[in-house]
Amino acid sequence: MKSVVACIAGCLSAVSLSAMALDLHGLRADEVAIWAAPVEGGAELASLRADAAVNPASTMKLITSWVALNRLKPGYRWTTRLVSAAAVENGVLKGDLVWVGAGDPRFGMADLQTLLHSLRLRGIRQIEGRLLLDKSAFSSIGTADNFGGDEGKSFTVEPDTHLTGLKVAWLRFFNDGNGVRVALDPPLAGVRLQASLGNGGDTASTCPDVRQWVHIRQQGSQIEVSGKLPAACDGSQAYVNVLDQNDFAAQSFAALWSELGGSGPQGMALGRAPAGARTLAQFQSEPLSVALNDINKYSNNTMARTVYLTLGREDGSSGDTPADAQHAVRRLLAEQHISDEALVLENGCGLSRRERVSARLLGQVLLNAARGPYGNELLATLPLASEDGTLKRRFAATGPRLRMKTGTLKDVKALAGYWQAADGRRLAIVAIVNSPRALAMGPALDGIVADLIRRFDRSVPDNSANTVPDAIMQP
Repeated sequence: MKSVVACIAGCLSAVSLSAMALDLHGLRADEVAIWAAPVEGGAELASLRADAAVNPASTMKLITSWVALNRLKPGYRWTTRLVSAAAVENGVLKGDLVWVGAGDPRFGMADLQTLLHSLRLRGIRQIEGRLLLDKSAFSSIGTADNFGGDEGKSFTVEPDTHLTGLKVAWLRFFNDGNGVRVALDPPLAGVRLQASLGNGGDTASTCPDVRQWVHIRQQGSQIEVSGKLPAACDGSQAYVNVLDQNDFAAQSFAALWSELGGSGPQGMALGRAPAGARTLAQFQSEPLSVALNDINKYSNNTMARTVYLTLGREDGSSGDTPADAQHAVRRLLAEQHISDEALVLENGCGLSRRERVSARLLGQVLLNAARGPYGNELLATLPLASEDGTLKRRFAATGPRLRMKTGTLKDVKALAGYWQAADGRRLAIVAIVNSPRALAMGPALDGIVADLIRRFDRSVPDNSANTVPDAIMQP
């Protein structure tokens, strides 16, 4: 009995000493989960509440990225196709054209234009039938619940098989010899733009954000723009999210097709590619590694959810895309002997009130990734401290030897990634704050990470956590 009591006391003492050894910079021990260990092997450097299930915010993207690199491979590409079973006579497609969406997360207006240009090169100038959207790549898109107050913001745009330009249209502003004006790009037929703009003249020397001088009001498919546009804002732009996914894709298609001299199609509907349909044009995306760069450096939720769903489509074990995506993640964790006990998945991007990981689970994924064949590919996607992405204005004195994925939600602030010492040794670090005061504790979180770096690498100076207050960014 004495030995049991002694063991319990010793274990409690070890936990207390571990917590006491870490300067939490004003955070309470129950507000933060911390884990750190050398990539090249050896004992853990730090562990505090490392097995607690916590909301990771966008550091969840690291798990999705790791699974995607291992399952899809870095060179994976999405292929978007235009197919039809109808005949072509004298440049006229005598029936429906089917746009088979692949869920390409980076498919943009320029890519759609390239796809349509290929259709024109085939000699087709008129589509006599309808444009059918084949959305069979995903059985459903899953959820990101309880973000209703964020509707209309770019980071809440839902994924889609026909995601086009992240469903963002651009307002282009001009103040030149032809007067003050604004144009919608692309010119979507279903969107009405009403502008009341005056000439702001030389009231500004620069134009960092045109919304400082113009007011943009959007209600449904109607956009109203008012204000006085300075000459310095000539050529500036601002984005708007309009229409639903299907209408945005179809109207973008029609606008760009018209610009290329094409006519039709005669409306839009949902449909499947018929048996025997032949491919008339196709567009192949950039590799997965390029998409992951956008996802992790800039914390793009829409793209991350699309990659997660692609994992489900390729897994295909049940035909339920979100469920199959979760299956793909858990199966790889099991194969690599990483416990998924703390893992709760909703959409794989961290834009979630429900998703959970433990700091240890996320840390073990980082170790596995760094030691695996695609470690360099994952590392290249992470923001470099003080240089780019969501870390551009943080860790000014530490510099690019620190690469970390950030995470921010209401009540969540997180960092996970790697430090590389000058001698090549690497440290995997996870630090996650779950607290009502999380958003105010960014400097504390940075301080904890800087302390862990100095504990691992004595050559780092004490001012490593120099941080410029960050602008509000995507979670």
